[in-house]
Amino acid sequence: MCAARFLRWLPHLFSRYFMSDENFNATSDRKAGGAGAAASGYGVAIDVGTSSIWSRLTRLADASELGTRVTANPQQEYGADIASRLGLAAEQPAVRARLHTRLVEAINDSLAGLCGEAGIGLEEISDIVAVGNSAMYAFLLDLDPAPLCGTPYNLKGARDYDGPAAGLGVAAPGARLLVPRPIFGFVGSDALADILILGMAGSEETELTVDVGTNCEIALGNRSKILVASTPAGPAYEDAHMSFGLSATDGAIFKARLEGGNFVYQVVGGGEAKGICGSGLIDIIAEMRRAGWVDGSGRLLREEPVVVAAGESPITVGQRDIRSFQLVKASVHAAISVLEKKLGAEDLGRMLITGTFGSYINLDNARLLKMFPDLTDDRIEVAADAACQGAALMLAPRDREEIEAVRSRIRHVPLPLNKVFQDEFIRLMAI
Repeated sequence: MCAARFLRWLPHLFSRYFMSDENFNATSDRKAGGAGAAASGYGVAIDVGTSSIWSRLTRLADASELGTRVTANPQQEYGADIASRLGLAAEQPAVRARLHTRLVEAINDSLAGLCGEAGIGLEEISDIVAVGNSAMYAFLLDLDPAPLCGTPYNLKGARDYDGPAAGLGVAAPGARLLVPRPIFGFVGSDALADILILGMAGSEETELTVDVGTNCEIALGNRSKILVASTPAGPAYEDAHMSFGLSATDGAIFKARLEGGNFVYQVVGGGEAKGICGSGLIDIIAEMRRAGWVDGSGRLLREEPVVVAAGESPITVGQRDIRSFQLVKASVHAAISVLEKKLGAEDLGRMLITGTFGSYINLDNARLLKMFPDLTDDRIEVAADAACQGAALMLAPRDREEIEAVRSRIRHVPLPLNKVFQDEFIRLMAI
């Protein structure tokens, strides 16, 4: 497909999806600075994701983890992607109220579960920090999400919520709740948490975080400056844009390889295959590329779609699915390239890939398909819950005071209509 046609797709791609996860452990020195020996009681760090909600119970005196819970975000009944929920909430006040209520209910269920497993009472929780993307911030605080539905896609005047948890309906009597404001646009406080857990603000080397979810949030920087951007990710090939697209939920093929010309795969939940999530699609296309079934331009060299899972209703990958993948991976890599050029970064020290979707990615296959900068495995960290771990570093009052120092180094880089981004996007379509 020609470059001009791809460029014509860009405005639609961004207008639709800009509205629209082995553990990476914090080093001991970061933990020591995180929860402070003088603190008492228990704290809970929460990453409110579009698909999943991660919650971590911590003993504040020594920053030790007492339990972690992962639950599906119940808002998915109003749409798997951010765009659907935002549109409904902006147009229907009753839906907006329900999205807020469902989120608070899910958080309360997680708190009750964590406390029950640890044998403590909800009244013993003294501090809670909840991070998330800009849409989740709006839904949790029950704010009007309409500004996120149109240019410049930013919640103007957004502020940190730092007050009683009960003020938002969170069932932790006496707990103080911090909900950090988004950085800008669709770069939320989960990106700030990723930056904190990687220690980017104190690094001599240039480091990169890529939080791959329904929306991809990217941060690149070091102790001098940090640049951030967001770009479409999961929805473009886990939902309507894929023939058998599925988020990383039960029934989704999340790993696959070719054996004797047939695919052998793993399914989330271990049951029958119902579709393919993003990481599974990466594996499948990489294997097709190795087998010579797809060329470097992304053209399928077969007349019919490739059968991944046989059966009465076969699950297949065809030309449309490959093109959809190319759009997403080129968008993400081009965004990274823009940040590198703006920062003047020649060498990367480390890259953190996170998010539920990101944590499933096979690095060899991602490298083959040119999804990310070409780094060796020893310079790449993969974590499903980096944002939740980063949120835990915000539990201590001292660290809350330091958040502004990190924020002051962050600059947002808009990507739509950026000429360098468009050029890089075209160049990085190849696989």
